[in-house]
Amino acid sequence: MKSFSKKEKLIFENSLGQTLEISVLSPFFLDSAEGLDSMENEFYTSINYDTDGENIVGATVRSRAITIEGRIRVDKNINRSRLIRFFNPKHSFTLLYTNGEITRYIKCRVEKSPVISKETYPVFLISLRCPKPWWFDKEVKTDITSWIGSFEFPLVIPQETGIQLGYREPSMIVNVINTSDNIAPMRVDFRALGSLSNPSIFNVETQEIIRIERPMNPGDVISVNTEKGFEYVRLIQDGSTTNIFNDLTLESNPHFSLEVGDNLLKYDADTNDDNLEVSIYFVPQYVGV
Repeated sequence: MKSFSKKEKLIFENSLGQTLEISVLSPFFLDSAEGLDSMENEFYTSINYDTDGENIVGATVRSRAITIEGRIRVDKNINRSRLIRFFNPKHSFTLLYTNGEITRYIKCRVEKSPVISKETYPVFLISLRCPKPWWFDKEVKTDITSWIGSFEFPLVIPQETGIQLGYREPSMIVNVINTSDNIAPMRVDFRALGSLSNPSIFNVETQEIIRIERPMNPGDVISVNTEKGFEYVRLIQDGSTTNIFNDLTLESNPHFSLEVGDNLLKYDADTNDDNLEVSIYFVPQYVGV
């Protein structure tokens, strides 16, 4: 069981947009919590005839169980009703953990409605289940191509020649560093500054590729999401969004993810790659807090 300092807070937001804080400074005093740090593997095994033990053929991380124990310090009748009403099993929740230095969140549901004693300072117990067991951080964005400013203040502009306000970064390769504890699915945005065709992104080390077989016009954006269960390839053009998943080539990996650590990514296009800008978005994932 984890005990808490004054800086640490558990802040819940339910699917109705309501929030409730449990901490050592809250009316809902936080005594302890279990399951914030640990994860459990579930192994798939096979047994061979006349062989001792088992062979592990696969493993997956189980959903996370979190149990929170605390006390109602003030207005026990009002806050007792508030706690029961807030943790309605029909609602979904986002649990935000913060200690003043880091902030991480996880999605969860109520496994069992709050159990509350009838003492002077009622003790409560809340049981939660997190289908996705990883803690998430804020989204990280990396631009493979970008514009670099080239002037400073005070600024003097020559009358005859003018001045260059910025220039396009020429590198077609960037190292996207995944500092989290797990491989991370990503979103790739291909943005056309001018006409081009068949944009792609390629992992130099793993040889994985995402390639879209279609032309792009100035202002077009093709957005690719590689998270399993939420995959999409969308064309955003003149304010409208179109599903173009079928334009993903057969060689492409729709679940292209960022490995833990370094990821050397290269962008390209079959024509006019100078007109292509590429941005990578991913959400770091952590074992615990």
